[in-house]
Amino acid sequence: MPSVGRAAIERAVLNVANRGDTDVFPYPIENHVFHDRANEISDLIEKMSVDFNGSLDRIPLASYSCLAPIGYTGYRWATPIDPLWNAYLLSLVLSLAPKIEAARIDPAEQTVFSYRYDDTSLSGVFEIDGWGKFQERCYELASQHAYIVSVDIADFYSRIYHHRLDNALREVDDSGLTRTKQIIAILTKLSNGTSYGLPVGGNAARLLSELVLNRVDRLLMADPHLGEFCRYADDYRFFVKDLQSAHRCIGMLSEKLMRNEGFSLQKAKTRIMTSAEYQLVTEPNQIAEPGGPGKFLGLRLHFDPYSTTAVEDYERMMAQVAEFDILGLLREEITKGRVHVALTKKLVGALRYLDESSRIQAVVSLLDNIDTLAPVVPQVMLSIRQCLDDTRDIGAINSIHRAIRQLITDGHYIAKNDLNLSYMVRVLASHHSVENERLLIRLYDEPHGYGTQSAPNIQRDVMLTLAKWDVRYWLSERKHSFGVDHAWVRRAFRLSSYRLGDEGRHWRGANRVPVDTLDAIAQDWAAARSASPAWVIPV
Repeated sequence: MPSVGRAAIERAVLNVANRGDTDVFPYPIENHVFHDRANEISDLIEKMSVDFNGSLDRIPLASYSCLAPIGYTGYRWATPIDPLWNAYLLSLVLSLAPKIEAARIDPAEQTVFSYRYDDTSLSGVFEIDGWGKFQERCYELASQHAYIVSVDIADFYSRIYHHRLDNALREVDDSGLTRTKQIIAILTKLSNGTSYGLPVGGNAARLLSELVLNRVDRLLMADPHLGEFCRYADDYRFFVKDLQSAHRCIGMLSEKLMRNEGFSLQKAKTRIMTSAEYQLVTEPNQIAEPGGPGKFLGLRLHFDPYSTTAVEDYERMMAQVAEFDILGLLREEITKGRVHVALTKKLVGALRYLDESSRIQAVVSLLDNIDTLAPVVPQVMLSIRQCLDDTRDIGAINSIHRAIRQLITDGHYIAKNDLNLSYMVRVLASHHSVENERLLIRLYDEPHGYGTQSAPNIQRDVMLTLAKWDVRYWLSERKHSFGVDHAWVRRAFRLSSYRLGDEGRHWRGANRVPVDTLDAIAQDWAAARSASPAWVIPV
């Protein structure tokens, strides 16, 4: 009997297909497979849940960990999971999500705003705009109190202990603890046998992390001396009448976090502010200056192209964007020397809505100021790729690619980070040139980041890009190393082999894909897609 219900499985698959498996790394090609073969993927996950231990032994739980930049000088450990196991983990967590949400502090309390489970969304998981509601509530409370305490938990995701998560899950698991045991087994394997850490960036980890902090939230709510507080993820705000109360909040929260969960506060982010100071730096969208950065931060630059009102929604969004000088606001941020991360991410993401000439002008400026934009390099590269996909100016494309290649060949610290590099590879994948081809071939076997290993997600994307460009001489040689490649690279080669014609067909005949695996579904998907001469490998 399956340990996970079909509805939770289908919702997990739909979420990965439509929203991606992570907000840290570039979306893998498997997301397209999930979108086109959702029923087959759901069937496979259902079979895996019938024999979980056998599936864990038979189907590799592949992953890769690397440093993800935070700010200008910080890093955190980030781990993308194999898309199939990511969907399996998400389906387990979604099957417990209603009870996890019921165990949390009621939203009506206006205290905890992060990742509130939404069971009405077909492909989403959480209610939208939790951060905006958090900001508005904090601003409201700040106007009623003399002092505000702002604190942040240090290394939150990487320090979550599995046995404490296990205890929390047991309180909401009605499956005879089957789902709890499977969740912990997956997390233990991902953390190489250690008993702590959640993979950053996925919806399963987000909901699990909320369950972990629920005990602390309730302890804080029960303390009559603390007064009012708000939380979003690992970010707490306390609202008090005097400095003595402010210091008491810091001490009591530190004690409860350490005693109950083994967490500590980030010293650099622990602040006590006056009400006036806090309100000055967190001005809400409603009273922000028209056309200014505060107002722009309040925009929701997203629309559903499948909505019955898609055209009207898009026109409304474009009218809102037109009220702002995007390039001017971006220029102001860059000239500061240290950018406001949330604002800059949003400005960079809005470049796609400008005219072509303005987009190219903005991209050149972004690359000229890449050091200043160090905290948002992934978003910069995503925006550049979107802008290049929408232009036919070959001269501009070549110039922009030349600048990115230079960063890589010079060993610039921005490009040395393998997360940043993975996004740079995606930009270069937008257009074939001899220079891009040679650089990607060289990159394939080089160590990425500051370690000694090649990143499998970068190798995967290089292989798919070269297959997209029909670089057959290189693809043909790669078949000799298939047996020792990472699971993601092997899957990418199976898909790429359809660019090798008869050679690829003979190779597939000699290297049969295991049944009941994502590889089998992905290879069949590629076979069907490659039958169309117009198909372009999506990378």
